Amino acid sequence: MDIVGRGKRVQIFIDERDSVHGKALHTVILERLHAEGAAGATVTRGIAGYGAHSRIHSGHLADLAAPLPLVITWVDAPDRVERLLPAICALVREGLVTVEDVDIVKYSHRDLAALHPALHVRDLMTRQVTAVHPETPLAEVVDQMVAQELRAVPVVDDAGRLVGIITNGDLVERGALPARLELLAALEPAARHAAIARARAARARDVLTPDPVTIGADAPIEEAAAIMARRGLKRLPVVDAERRLLGILSRVDVLRAFAEGYPAPENGAHGPAGPRTPVRQLMSRHVPVVREDARLAEVLDVVVSTRLNRAVVLDASGRPVGVISDADVLRRLDPRWHPGVLGVLMRQRRLVPPEAAQITAAQMMRAPALTVTEDTPADEAMRRMLEAGRKVLVVVDAHGMLRGIIDRAHLLAAVGTLDTPGSGTTSYNNPAS
Repeated sequence: MDIVGRGKRVQIFIDERDSVHGKALHTVILERLHAEGAAGATVTRGIAGYGAHSRIHSGHLADLAAPLPLVITWVDAPDRVERLLPAICALVREGLVTVEDVDIVKYSHRDLAALHPALHVRDLMTRQVTAVHPETPLAEVVDQMVAQELRAVPVVDDAGRLVGIITNGDLVERGALPARLELLAALEPAARHAAIARARAARARDVLTPDPVTIGADAPIEEAAAIMARRGLKRLPVVDAERRLLGILSRVDVLRAFAEGYPAPENGAHGPAGPRTPVRQLMSRHVPVVREDARLAEVLDVVVSTRLNRAVVLDASGRPVGVISDADVLRRLDPRWHPGVLGVLMRQRRLVPPEAAQITAAQMMRAPALTVTEDTPADEAMRRMLEAGRKVLVVVDAHGMLRGIIDRAHLLAAVGTLDTPGSGTTSYNNPAS
C-alpha cells in the first residue's frame, strides 16, 4: 500500500464511554477501518478535556470515574478517506470529526518476516466475535447482522461451545428471508424491516448449519487458507480442544496478511501458486459482461448468471468502464421498484417493473472499473482490491481490452495452494455465505 504524497488526516474526537451495540465505539471504528483496508489509525486517551456539553473531565484521582476524551487519528490516501468517511461519521453520534490535508513523506509496512517467521491463525483472527445462542430469536439475529454488516454469525451454547453457524444462505434457505443481507441493506428501512418480519417466529437453532468446519488457533495460516480455498468458505470459526469459540478468521484477514508482505518459504518455492503468482494463472476468462446501453432486464439476467452477482460494463470499443453488482442495482433504482427487482435478483421471477425497464447499465454501474493486468502479481492484486474495498478486479491487456476477472476466491488460491499440513476438520454442509 503506497500512500506517500498528498494525503488526508482525519481526527475523531469521542468519549471513552461511547459505544455501538454494546462495543466500545473506538474499537468499532478501528475494526471498520482495518476491515476496509485503511492505512492505519491510532487511539489517544486524553488526560483532560471538555466538549459540547461543557463539562470538564480529567484523569485526576478524584475524577477516576469520569469518562475521558479519546482522539482517533487516521491518516490515509484521499480517495480512501472519501470512500470510508461517511460510514465512520455515521458511527459518531456525539463528537467531532475533522479532516485536513497532509504531506505523507514515508509509509512503510511492518516486516512480517521479522515479526512472524511463521504466521498462525491466532495472529490474524478476530477475537471479539458477535455470536448468538440457539434460542436467540431469528429476527434479532438478522438485525444484528445487518447493523454490524456481518455475513455470518457463530452459534454457541451456554458454555461458549460452537454448535453451528448462520450464514447468508441459511437465512434465505431456511429463515424465510426474501434476499441476502447485502441486498436487504440496500433497501429502504421500512422495506427492510418488513422483509425481516418474516423471520419473527423462528430462532437461531431453526436455521443454523450444524458442525461447521473449524480450525485451531495454533494452525499455520496456510492451512487455514487451503481449507477456505478447497471448500469455498469465506470464514473459519477458531475453537479450542473443547470447541469453545476463540475467534473467527475471515478470507479478508488472510488476503490482507499476504498483501502486506507475508514472508516466502525459506526455499523460495511456492509450488503451483503463491503471492507472486501472476493474475493470469488465477483469473477466470468467463466474464459476465453488458454494454453501457444495456437495459435493466438484460443487466439483471447477466448479474444473476454467475456466483459473482456482478457484471462488467463495456463501452462501444469493448473496454471495461464499470462494474454492476446486484446491490448496486437496488441502490440506484427508485425504492418503488425494489420489490419487483428483488424477485428477479433472487431468481424468483423474470419480469422487471415496466416503469424501470428503460434504465441502462451506464446509470447503475460503479465507475471506473478497478483493473489490473495479466502480469500483476497476486499480492499486488490483493492490495489493490482491499484498498479500494472491491470484491472483484477486471483484468485487461496493455491496450485496456478485457481479458478476464478475478475475485477474492481466486486470490485465495494463491495462498491456499502453498504446501500445508493436512487438516482434520469437520464437514461444512453449506459453504455459501
